[in-house]
Amino acid sequence: MYGSTLGATMRVERLGPGDEDRILRAGHLFDEPPDPSAVRAYLEDPRNIFLLAYDGETAVGFLRGTELRQLKTERKQMFLYEIAVDATFRRRGIGRELVRFLLRDCRIRGYEEVFAVTDPANHAAVQLYRTTGAVTETPADRMFVYQLSREPDPVR
Repeated sequence: MYGSTLGATMRVERLGPGDEDRILRAGHLFDEPPDPSAVRAYLEDPRNIFLLAYDGETAVGFLRGTELRQLKTERKQMFLYEIAVDATFRRRGIGRELVRFLLRDCRIRGYEEVFAVTDPANHAAVQLYRTTGAVTETPADRMFVYQLSREPDPVR
């Protein structure tokens, strides 16, 4: 686990093996209650990332993603699969900080890009991805991409 600070009482932490109870205590953030064995397996897989945002000791948001490998290069991609912020804590920069934390972490770990898929009608998600630097190839795209590295692949 390591983290970043968001304001005086807010922070983001990356969870890992052994932090299952922290996710289970944050069950109010999920559409369905997390299953303890599924949470354990998720955190034990090094390809997965789980970030938890706190206000003081209260979990107020999360982000999870999974590493993907490519066939054209050995560089990794991160699929930002899910992000959520408790309704009473929205519009305070928590979602932006979760994304920024993920982008910093992925740059450090050598990912080529991070991408997320959303419905264009999900205006909150579209705004979040755009304001944190993601781009689309066409206006109708559902995939938002954060280019982390534009240098040539060192493996080639």
